[in-house]
Amino acid sequence: MRTSLAMLVAAAAVVFAPAPAHAASVNCAAFVISGNPRTVAGATWTYRSTDQGVAYALEGVLLLPSATSSLPAVVVSHGKGGTPRGYSATIGRTMVTWGLAVIATMYTHAPDAEDQGNLPNGGDGASAANVQRAHKARELLACVSGVDTARVAAHGHSMGAFVTGQTLGTHTGDFRAASHTAGGVGDGPNATKRAAAQQIVTPYQLHHGDADQVVSIALDRALDSILTANGVTHQFHVYAGYDHAQIAFDALMLSRVRSWYQTHGVL
Repeated sequence: MRTSLAMLVAAAAVVFAPAPAHAASVNCAAFVISGNPRTVAGATWTYRSTDQGVAYALEGVLLLPSATSSLPAVVVSHGKGGTPRGYSATIGRTMVTWGLAVIATMYTHAPDAEDQGNLPNGGDGASAANVQRAHKARELLACVSGVDTARVAAHGHSMGAFVTGQTLGTHTGDFRAASHTAGGVGDGPNATKRAAAQQIVTPYQLHHGDADQVVSIALDRALDSILTANGVTHQFHVYAGYDHAQIAFDALMLSRVRSWYQTHGVL
């Protein structure tokens, strides 16, 4: 696909190197943006680097608002069978209108043909490999000019919600606020693990439809119980009659997420 000189200049303008000292584990020179992240379509990106002994081969999307400084940001995580160009870019186009920089990466639970060659490899959902991918996306925000890395949120749906919870429990100081739809804690191989949920301290907003036949609302009830017992600031919103798909882009849910980010200093 041909890329205009103007698009290349615009893409290059959002990346700087070297990374600041607090982001020493990210190689900004390896973060390659294609397209203009300030268009409706946003830009795609790749990252190929070995950081602290871990090989990364990642791809994703980046969307930026029109503002160029003091940008809050969000790491968006897609669900099973999704991709960053699908779910993540779609919800990102709403979040960017709030003033957020939106970054999303591909996870192992994307279709195999889409994720072929990406690293680290591992299981679906809340696997160690996906937590590494999510956290690297968060680190890559340090390579985007104007992003305030002290005001970063996380949001995910379904398998992406499982990744979100696991990442919050693994990297406890890296997100100002978080939210998800159709996630939670369970004993299966893909859900957020109870041990990780016990470590969450980030203000966390949970959304789940009570008619969800894909991810049982019992999983978010379990996470709600853990957060309540640990005194973690959070909200749990139940949507009567909503199934798994309905909750993903619901207008009321998005309004509540925006308010949550405002309340907790992201926006």
